[in-house]
Amino acid sequence: MLRKYLPVAAVLCFCACSGPYSTPNVAAKSEPPLTVQVRPVERRTIPEVVTANGELFAEDVATISAKVPGRVTKLMVDLGSQVEPGQIIAELEKDDYEFRVKQAEALVEQTRARLGIAGKDTDKVVPEETAMVRQAAASLKEGTLIFANATKLFKEGVISRVDFERAGVASQAAEARYQGALEEVSQLQAQLIERRAQLSLARQQLADSVLRAPFRGAVTRRTASQGEYLPVNAPVTTIVKQHPLRIRLEVPERQAYRVRIGQRIDVAMEGKTGMRTGRVVRMSPALESINRALLIEGEIPNQDGALRPGSFLEGSITVDPNAQGIAAPRGALLSFAGIERMFVVNKGVLEERLIRTGRRLGDDLVEVTEGLRSGESLVIDATDRMTKGQKVTAKEN
Repeated sequence: MLRKYLPVAAVLCFCACSGPYSTPNVAAKSEPPLTVQVRPVERRTIPEVVTANGELFAEDVATISAKVPGRVTKLMVDLGSQVEPGQIIAELEKDDYEFRVKQAEALVEQTRARLGIAGKDTDKVVPEETAMVRQAAASLKEGTLIFANATKLFKEGVISRVDFERAGVASQAAEARYQGALEEVSQLQAQLIERRAQLSLARQQLADSVLRAPFRGAVTRRTASQGEYLPVNAPVTTIVKQHPLRIRLEVPERQAYRVRIGQRIDVAMEGKTGMRTGRVVRMSPALESINRALLIEGEIPNQDGALRPGSFLEGSITVDPNAQGIAAPRGALLSFAGIERMFVVNKGVLEERLIRTGRRLGDDLVEVTEGLRSGESLVIDATDRMTKGQKVTAKEN
């Protein structure tokens, strides 16, 4: 039986080896080369940066409190209200403070009248020109004259010793009254200063019944209500300064030595497009012992109020703005299972390069830190169907 089927097997083997499907690679080699777009790999300026995570803080946060007690009659702001420096936030009842001002003004004018300067524009007083001192001076002059005449008459034996001594006592009393008048004027001057201070204090309390914003910002909290009685130091609102904002970043120890005051900071917030640029303005003199990081602070402009204090973000500090590197189009990158690769064309044949990427440079470029050399022809429209060794026709883009 075996000999019977041997010729048939030989025929089948011959047909299989000599048919149209016996050389499948011949058809593949006859396909035209794949046309690809290429661009020469060039080094360009890619600023070197240090990245760190951080948080936004307000430059200033103020809790506006009542300096004087009173009932809230007006409340002009609420959560989210934008305020300008000096803008009225709230007002307390003013009647009591206005009465105190009038009372203090009356006491000041009373003292000025006793000093004889009522109606004048100055508080300057010459004691010798006041009525009480002039009256005492006249009495002193009279007493001195009487004593002088009594002394002369006593020496001539016209008057008795009793009259002579009585004239001397009257002269001393007149002198004491004159000295007392000078001291009373000094006391009234001091009283005038005190009452001026009381008047200023009353006016200040009246002014403090109106609460104003200390700087431009926004209201983050309102804790008082209209009609509520507030004691001293009772909080009314909290205002946060929105421009500029302060960013705090923790830079790892291995990169901290490269950070300097004045360097540029670019920040990107999650959920927001675009970047904000600021500067490093402060640095801690020591590393944090817990996480071995350097705490730095920067200022970020925020005129439009789009950034919010308390937000977490990533900051990039430019430590070398003139650093050189390789940037490749995103279309040249192929990635699978964590392996990144690109293709270059060498003598019409594709060659594969295993690479390592760095930062994303805009929407269409990526930094290549390893795997490419300057001058190579990089395929910028790579696809997963490409394989190394494949023949291609390169067209420069």
